[in-house]
Amino acid sequence: MLAPIDVVEALTKFATGLTYGFSLAIPPGPMNAIIASRSIISPKHGFSVGAGAMTADFLLMIATLVFYRIIHRLPMFPFYVAGSLLMLYLIRGIAKMKSYLREDEVENVHKMSGSYLLGVTMGLVNPYQIGWWVTAGLSFISIFGLLAVTGLFTAIAIWITVFPLIVKAGYNVNSRATILIIKVFSITVLASFATIFLYKAVLEVI
Repeated sequence: MLAPIDVVEALTKFATGLTYGFSLAIPPGPMNAIIASRSIISPKHGFSVGAGAMTADFLLMIATLVFYRIIHRLPMFPFYVAGSLLMLYLIRGIAKMKSYLREDEVENVHKMSGSYLLGVTMGLVNPYQIGWWVTAGLSFISIFGLLAVTGLFTAIAIWITVFPLIVKAGYNVNSRATILIIKVFSITVLASFATIFLYKAVLEVI
């Protein structure tokens, strides 16, 4: 049985992963645009795309763990720096985002099939998703552990379930206020992790 302090530590790590997971899953981007497009037809289609993307993340995580086991004796400095720079790059993209769905995507969605495979394919060939796992993802696992990763995937699972329902119910509602809230939340969290990664990088060379 875990001691109270162990329970608190476990919950803290899980909550950390949960928070970070939402900061990565919520911001509008290519994957959320496809999820939104499919959700207009049916929330099940949107969920399938998200489930495919989450599967790709899981596969990339396994590959990252194997890669980490190979290089775990090497200095982590370059990974911390690369992870921090990637966080800053994501912040730049989030700050510039305007909407999560274009009209041409709505028109083309009816020509697409295989929502789940589409999500898997997009995740596995997306250089940003791959780059996150081998840089920021590797740093995240190294710093916070696998329990935090469980929190991260829990957040993704919650989001891909709830987001399609929101899109289907409120697609015609003005989303500017929601986009602003998402931008502020995500930029704050990602900036915090960028700072943590840079701090760890400094400790590596001291």
